[in-house]
Amino acid sequence: ELLRTEAIAEVRRQVLTGSLLPQRSRNTRRHIWTAINRRYLSLMPNWAVNDLADSARRFPNNRSLISLIYLHFCLRDRLTYDFVTRVVWRHWLQNRRNISRDDVLSFLDDAATEHSQIRVWSTSSRLKLAGNILTALRDFGVLEGVQRKLIIKPDLPALTAEHLVRLEATEGLRGAEVLKSSDWKLFLRTENEVAELLQRLSSPRGIRFERVGTTVLLDAPPEWTDTNDKV
Repeated sequence: ELLRTEAIAEVRRQVLTGSLLPQRSRNTRRHIWTAINRRYLSLMPNWAVNDLADSARRFPNNRSLISLIYLHFCLRDRLTYDFVTRVVWRHWLQNRRNISRDDVLSFLDDAATEHSQIRVWSTSSRLKLAGNILTALRDFGVLEGVQRKLIIKPDLPALTAEHLVRLEATEGLRGAEVLKSSDWKLFLRTENEVAELLQRLSSPRGIRFERVGTTVLLDAPPEWTDTNDKV
């Protein structure tokens, strides 16, 4: 924990002094650091940060790193998470590939019943947020296109799938609960597709997955938990 704290402090220093970022304004660099720290460092367990760091070192700008960043971006941004797992997911199942700013605005109207603060947002704020969500999803490979955006199935590499299973395990999900988690919808995977993926990931030293009818067995590697309890 001390090493992590010292490492993060050093990265923060390098970001703020301009050693790691090209932005000339210290205020801009400070805002970037705040966003990175909030989304990816402050509340994440050490192993999750290590997965991100290892992926960045070994595969800079590759699909494993991008998919991990996308996963944690959505997990920390509830509006984006809900928009993908509800609206984008529904469009995908209905084979409707078009997605627009109006879809986000309608989603925000519906979300206002759960999140009262949305009701006081100005029209310009909603339009800006809608644009930001669509741009982020395009950058992460969930959408494509500039003016007219289309839904595409994002990559879900094995490393990211294992990372997601471990996240579910740390949240206390077990067996079929992992299979049915809405987190997989971020990658537009159905339950059967997730089962096929987990079957491919199964190995003597890793995840052990079996599904017979409605019975699901999902064992985690021993090092993922303090005990050998099943996931």
